[in-house]
Amino acid sequence: MWLRIVVGLILIALIAPILVVIPLSFTSASFFSFPLPGLSTKWYISFLENREWVEGAGRSIFVAILTAVISTVLGTMAATAATRLRFWGKRVFMSLMVAPMIIPIIIVGIALYHSFAPLKLTDTLTGLILAHSILAIPIVFVTITASLKGIDRNLEQAAMGLGSTPIGAFFKITLPLIRPAVLSGSLFAFITSLDELVVTIFIAGAKTRTLPVVMWENLRTQVDPTIAAVSAILIVGTIVLFGIQIGLSSRTRNLNQES
Repeated sequence: MWLRIVVGLILIALIAPILVVIPLSFTSASFFSFPLPGLSTKWYISFLENREWVEGAGRSIFVAILTAVISTVLGTMAATAATRLRFWGKRVFMSLMVAPMIIPIIIVGIALYHSFAPLKLTDTLTGLILAHSILAIPIVFVTITASLKGIDRNLEQAAMGLGSTPIGAFFKITLPLIRPAVLSGSLFAFITSLDELVVTIFIAGAKTRTLPVVMWENLRTQVDPTIAAVSAILIVGTIVLFGIQIGLSSRTRNLNQES
């Protein structure tokens, strides 16, 4: 019982400072003040009427969707190879797959900028999607690798013993079992891309600014409650996505226990 209370207090300490942004987004004042002088939704309307904000949000969602698709496909393939195949340099391969999660993000940003600039990929959506995918693939790789290690390989071998090919056994047996983990990995990839700022600053230009970049630039020049309204939308959206991810993780555990 006491452990649950401690965990609950830790969660409140972690989340409470973030949730303060939500009531501030409904202030009627033109500056941040607490307690609120009055309630108003004008900062949400200001966000929706500002072309710069809306275009940045649309661009972020577009990049995040494609990043989730690419990183899910490549991360699943890499996780399957790492858990099902034996090859020389496997440990090095697995270390390289998670390297973007370990290396400081600003170093990754500088490296990607110097790699993409000669290829003219900076200030392009293609460059942004590739950069975000490089950051998201390790997350998908770790999520699906953990799920694959809990799958009984006898099921795949039984399918192949009945005449199925290895690829057919993967799509008919393995993929349905790890589907919740695949969806969880894609959600993590989507959120990673949606919130990414540091690498995006290096890669994006005037025509490819995402929502986090627009927020950062506005914070440098002015601070009005519109930034709180945008932050509240992102917080609520992230909480909803994490709720979906928790549900999928529970389903993964149940499937692994049944198998």
